[in-house]
Amino acid sequence: MDAEAMYAEAKKIYELGQTAESLGLFEQARAAFSEQGDLAQAAQAANDLGVVYYLVGKRDEAQAILRTALAEFEKLGNVLGQAKAIGNLAQLLNRAGERDSAAEQYARAADLFHQLGEKRFEFETYRALSQMELQRGRWLSAIATYDRALAAKGGSAFLRWLLQIPLRLAGMR
Repeated sequence: MDAEAMYAEAKKIYELGQTAESLGLFEQARAAFSEQGDLAQAAQAANDLGVVYYLVGKRDEAQAILRTALAEFEKLGNVLGQAKAIGNLAQLLNRAGERDSAAEQYARAADLFHQLGEKRFEFETYRALSQMELQRGRWLSAIATYDRALAAKGGSAFLRWLLQIPLRLAGMR
């Protein structure tokens, strides 16, 4: 089976909810892409592999491969790939309880998505950051971040106006 076929099969198995079963195929596909010199596909496979590693409980491996994917995307100049890898890393850090680092990575990913005009990803990233801030009891910051999410999505002007009331009262807007 060639690299493309392995990668497609890994994604198919993963999407069917067979996360652990997809792991080996993602690893094989990444290795095959690397051997072929297809750095773009190897980086994408590494990013996906990071998510799978995390989901099967291999947090250290997940963090390492996501950082590798990020470095590879940076080398390739693939800003969208960078943003996705950073977003995945932020999610991993958040779930590992490293909230300050996660917040930095979420903000970094959202900024890249904004620069690229990827409004859906920007919205999702700001929404995840807002939820994390709520869990930390940072209510006003969560509201401000959710307002940024809505702005990215082109959300309701009335809802955004309502969200800004407590921010204005607190002197944040």
